[in-house]
Amino acid sequence: MNAIVAALDLKHHVSDRFDGPGNWSPVALASRVGLLRGTERQALDETIALLAEAKETIAQQQERIAYLESLTMTDELTGLLNRRGFYSHFRRELAAARRHGTAGGLLVMIDLDGFKAINDTHGHIAGDSYLRQVARLIVGNVRQEDVVARLGGDEFAVLLTNTDTGAGLARARQLAAIADASHVEWGGHALPVRFSVGTQPYGADDSEDEVMRRADVMMYGAKHARRRDAKRKVKSAA
Repeated sequence: MNAIVAALDLKHHVSDRFDGPGNWSPVALASRVGLLRGTERQALDETIALLAEAKETIAQQQERIAYLESLTMTDELTGLLNRRGFYSHFRRELAAARRHGTAGGLLVMIDLDGFKAINDTHGHIAGDSYLRQVARLIVGNVRQEDVVARLGGDEFAVLLTNTDTGAGLARARQLAAIADASHVEWGGHALPVRFSVGTQPYGADDSEDEVMRRADVMMYGAKHARRRDAKRKVKSAA
């Protein structure tokens, strides 16, 4: 009975402070074990083994949960954040701005011009490859601390974090210019990359939904303007 009481006493001591620094070290436990004899040591060894197994199981479950959570936040095709993941990051960004009084940034909404024609002409495999390469182009032309997501279909979003509006707009224009000068290779074809872009600054007093809505309106306005320009060019060339 004394062995069981001693073992349970140590079990409660470890369990109550399971996550505390230094409380789970083998040296600390061994020093307790050294005070026991015979059946007491055996009971304690069994308890320690059970606790070690439980700790390993908990760690594995935590890794599994983190992996599953990452799947819900990640776009499977491109490896970027998906819409849910982007909103989560955006909310944290705004909360940090409110909490610490830090600078906001600029939201850049991107819609790919002509993507439907690529799918219709070259097929969905080509379309998927196109989206992956465009994703790499965007990531390769923003800072590491900026947040890039594929919101769905041919729509992407970028948070240019911790930047003033003027600098953010200059970077957004530069990104669009880089895209316009780029193309994606597929089956011997050079598929052009064209962005319609909408931007909206954000700060501590903003909500993610309202910022997204305003940038979305600007993006589709830019898209319609590009279509009108293209039609005028066709008419003038006729």
